Amino acid sequence: MNDTHATAEWFRMHMRQVHLDFHMPEFPREAICNFDAKRMIDHIHRGRINMVALFAKCHFGNAFYNTAVGHKHAGLKEDYLAETSAECRKHGIATLAYYSLCCDAWAYYNRPHWRQVDEENQDKPVSGVWHPVCINSPYREELVLPQCAEIAANYDVDGVFIDIAVSHGCFCRYCRSKFRRLHGVEIEAASQSERASFWFMSSARFLRELRITLDRHNPKLHVVTNSAGHLLVPRSFHLASDIGVWESQPRHNYLSHSFAARAVRTMPRPVQVMSVRFYQGWGDLSLKPTAQMTTEFAAMIGNGVAATSGDQVQVDGSLQPPVYDMFNRAFKLVQDHEDILRNAKSIPDTALLAPVRHPDFESPGAEGDAMKGAHKALVESHVQFDILNSLDLERFDDYRCLVLTEPCEYAPEVFDKLRQWVNDGGTLVAVGDALLCDQRFQLDDVFGLEYIEPSVYSVCHFKPRPEMNAQVDDLQLQCRGASVKVLPTTARVLADAYYPEHECTATFSFRNGDCPPPAATPSGYPFATVNECGQGKAVYIAGSIFKIYWEYNHHWLRQFIEGVFDTINPQPLYKIDIGAQVEANMMQLPDGDRLLNLIHYQVGHPGSSHSIPSIERIHPLTNIACRVRDDGISAIALEPGGEKLEFRRASGYLFFTLPELEHLAVIRLIRACGG
Repeated sequence: MNDTHATAEWFRMHMRQVHLDFHMPEFPREAICNFDAKRMIDHIHRGRINMVALFAKCHFGNAFYNTAVGHKHAGLKEDYLAETSAECRKHGIATLAYYSLCCDAWAYYNRPHWRQVDEENQDKPVSGVWHPVCINSPYREELVLPQCAEIAANYDVDGVFIDIAVSHGCFCRYCRSKFRRLHGVEIEAASQSERASFWFMSSARFLRELRITLDRHNPKLHVVTNSAGHLLVPRSFHLASDIGVWESQPRHNYLSHSFAARAVRTMPRPVQVMSVRFYQGWGDLSLKPTAQMTTEFAAMIGNGVAATSGDQVQVDGSLQPPVYDMFNRAFKLVQDHEDILRNAKSIPDTALLAPVRHPDFESPGAEGDAMKGAHKALVESHVQFDILNSLDLERFDDYRCLVLTEPCEYAPEVFDKLRQWVNDGGTLVAVGDALLCDQRFQLDDVFGLEYIEPSVYSVCHFKPRPEMNAQVDDLQLQCRGASVKVLPTTARVLADAYYPEHECTATFSFRNGDCPPPAATPSGYPFATVNECGQGKAVYIAGSIFKIYWEYNHHWLRQFIEGVFDTINPQPLYKIDIGAQVEANMMQLPDGDRLLNLIHYQVGHPGSSHSIPSIERIHPLTNIACRVRDDGISAIALEPGGEKLEFRRASGYLFFTLPELEHLAVIRLIRACGG
């Protein structure tokens, strides 16, 4: 493994990144007939890009360099990797050599014994471009590692990008034999989680061998691995790579980059957060408007990660000039702000704890609907927060507030740590089934509650009590999903739960069959409570409020969550008087100054769930009222120009007005001892 600090420093120096996709079969007659390395990299340079992934081997198994052990693309006379990397070096552009690992058409057809096999001992079939081969077969030793050695020894690149890194679901004879020798049982006897862990750990062991291979020839090379940055993959797989990759290309909204960035900025390895210039996915050769791509880059850099997008080389081996006109305009925002943002770190205040039970197992709940709903609600409420792997127990003490979502896939030691952490002064928030682990309600003493049972009703309603001061309508509010019956022992009630008038069935319903009207009187059970515990406090919300908010987008649920946070933290780091279309994030600079980053999302109307709302033009917001906690701030300035903003002091805050917000505003809060 390379020096983690040095790798992180190198990665932060390259904030404008493009992944240059080039999967190319040999059947098109015009394949790569118009390749010109200088012209290609001139486009890259014109697009303000300072790091690019260049292909060494594609999904079809075709090498794009002069290989002695693999199969070079028949239509490529030149050495694509050598010529493009040399041109990049002239312009100071960092390079990664892309290598498709577990998808290789040439290997699939020419070495059938390297194919992935299903549980019925049948070769996994070809699906479009996907030709699955197994990393546990001799494919690793006979082709992959020798090719990576060629690249490391002979090519002037900065790293290797490994794609399709895991042989998911393979039961080939090599997997069966290795599983038996490692675990002492047949792979069929293992659980699905144990099998998945085996496939991930097989790739982690490959990455270790890759590191050894690269070190023999060029130890400075970085290993970049796709998917190794995701929360849902095993932590041990992530740690086997120098740099992870999280493809966060937006689907039906633009929250994905923020979610990824807030998670990876707390991870022990740097992670590339990647979008694409296409609308519907890799290689459709559509082109987003400049405003849309710039918004995505603002979401990345404003949340503390590099800006990355994917592009596709044309069949003839050329690039499309309008794409790099767009990148030139969109990456200008990044270039203007990168010097100040690259060394800024998120200020720890609140952390959303991703449910992760074991470092060697997958954690699908870590990126599930409850986590996404919690992220959305906290972003829209302008809460200062990170997303933290729940196994990072040593990091809990950095935060004032921690939030638990569903499902309850937390390791037992997490609850032990949380009990002490609350007693020492922390504020813990949990919802729904987040505390229901192994049929036991965890931390009942911390929350001051007695667990009764899950509610029989598929819907609940709630009404905040007046002392909570939640900015919601004065009526029973829907929470269209499951809830839990608890009784306060020492907790104080913040909101009362109401049963529905009746449970609906197909033949017994009152008007709306999905959501019957609420009963007139409270159920006797609370919907939300707060409990003083030691020096800290614990808030429990009995409904699956985050998951339901993600599913239905009911504004009152978000308003209620904001009310909860206002109740438990009446003096936050900042307050922004603007709606949910602006995301806020506060960061610390090495010199002691702080940055308040405001990101503006201004999307068009969404279509179907398969479409991305377009952003053709941004109409700037003006005169945004802001306040920041007065922590020794002597001046406020807009970056990158340093234009000073007037402010007034009152009630422990500095009040000021941001004159205009287009895509991104970086507001520097200059400390008396810094700046």
